Amino acid sequence: MSHATRRLPIVSLAILGLSIAACVPTTPSASPSTAAPSSTPSAAATATASPAAPGATVTPSPSTASVSCDLKPQTGQLPSDRLTGMQISRRRGVDLVRFQFSPGSLTPAGAPVGSLEVATPPFTEGASGLPIELQGDHALQLVFRHMSLQNDAGEETYEGASESRSDDPSRSLRHVVMFDESEGQIGWYIGYDGSACVTLGREGADVIVSIAFATGS
Repeated sequence: MSHATRRLPIVSLAILGLSIAACVPTTPSASPSTAAPSSTPSAAATATASPAAPGATVTPSPSTASVSCDLKPQTGQLPSDRLTGMQISRRRGVDLVRFQFSPGSLTPAGAPVGSLEVATPPFTEGASGLPIELQGDHALQLVFRHMSLQNDAGEETYEGASESRSDDPSRSLRHVVMFDESEGQIGWYIGYDGSACVTLGREGADVIVSIAFATGS
């Protein structure tokens, strides 16, 4: 079922205390990047840049040095092929998008994997091609593949919100919206403002996109 035919309620962003996987500052590439922040943030949270091992908890380590992070494509194995929920939270200068997974199918279509990369306009819904007005100066694309969109009883597996927005000036995260839910694939756009390092991480049965932004941004 595509995102175009399935509309779920928009929810406001909640602040929860969660552990995250952040990132290592990297040398900016020469090519333009819609998710690449400026090179003069005053501080950022740093940690491992690769997806954490299953069950691992990675916490940020604040740094006062000026850093710049270009997002490089990241991939990782998912906890299962059944996505059930999405939550937004914030902790110590890091905005988090947490995707929750339930036990997987008995016969999955393939190894479920997730990928995170820079998204470029135009932003559109997967099936209909209708435009999506993504909020934020920078854009990310997160795609889960080999997903089971229905449980064994034929009911939709994902029961969370398909879209969340924030106008809070103290946050970097602006917009999270599902753009595709069809043929074993679930796709999300994530929009944010300001200088930040972005990482795809894993914590138990959750997959987390962390946006570690500079203090004061």
